[in-house]
Amino acid sequence: MINVALLGLGNVARAFARYIANHKLPIQILALADSTGGVLVSSNDQAHRAIALKESGSSIAEIAPGNLIRDKKDFIDSLPEARAQFLIESLPTNLSSGQPALDLIQSALARGLHVVTVDKGPLVHGLDALKKAADAAASRIGFSGTTGVAAPDEIWSSRVLEIRGVLNGTTNHILTEMQERGLSFSEAMARAQADGIAEPDPSLDIEGWDTAAKILILAKDLMGAKTRIDEVSRIGIGAEIKSLIQTARERKGRVRLVGRARIWQGRVRVSVAPKIVTEDSPFYSVSGTSKAALFRTEEKGETLAFAKSGRDAISQIILDDIQKIASQTGRE
Repeated sequence: MINVALLGLGNVARAFARYIANHKLPIQILALADSTGGVLVSSNDQAHRAIALKESGSSIAEIAPGNLIRDKKDFIDSLPEARAQFLIESLPTNLSSGQPALDLIQSALARGLHVVTVDKGPLVHGLDALKKAADAAASRIGFSGTTGVAAPDEIWSSRVLEIRGVLNGTTNHILTEMQERGLSFSEAMARAQADGIAEPDPSLDIEGWDTAAKILILAKDLMGAKTRIDEVSRIGIGAEIKSLIQTARERKGRVRLVGRARIWQGRVRVSVAPKIVTEDSPFYSVSGTSKAALFRTEEKGETLAFAKSGRDAISQIILDDIQKIASQTGRE
């Protein structure tokens, strides 16, 4: 049995809790925390009751006022004694500073907890520091859920020269609707929001920030990039994308929002922009909310990886990270 704590109780964490229950996985939830505080629980049944109340509109402070741990740092400090082995962190992403999750993850790693996160902010601003904290405490950090597409295992021993990827399911869905159904940008956006694919405020997606964060994390992890997120060249999509779609159609191509990291003049350059891709591109057939990334390495050439969007997909990614770390550390 693997014991976990959930920090952040939004859609991702609740979907993960349902996923492990539906699949009867040997994972025990021993603690939960939201923005109002945290609580320790003694069984999955208690955890799921708390999550059900959370989904009905209650907060942890309302669910367990007598046992509430108000300070998140105190919550982290309580986890080793509660026998938690993993912290699953899914707080709302703060791309401006990565806080407060960055400090909380670092604290958890320092206390010997393994961390699996889907939160891009801490990785954008503190990936190197988090790796050092993990190494110092013999703990591990998994973050496959922050990059849209996980790097294939077979490239880890290779020197990565370039990464290109369609990494944001929302923008890819909007572009697919515009190109395959002839919808306007506003129509495609409204449909994506109605279907729960796009957020009520979709700016992080359509302005390219989400793709920028994902490609930057990959570049930092695989290429040693020192680029800050405000240095990423970034062009998103909007109503004006219609003219590029028309040009792509004339060239028998399609438009995709592509993140790219490459070595140029001795530095890793990171960018996001809509690109016309033709039938010979691996991104040509990546439609809807699907994602893909191409990794070009010095030793092995090009390796292509794909990923799906959706709550089951991200739950499986979290599970994969947990199981990989558990197998590496003998905690299965």
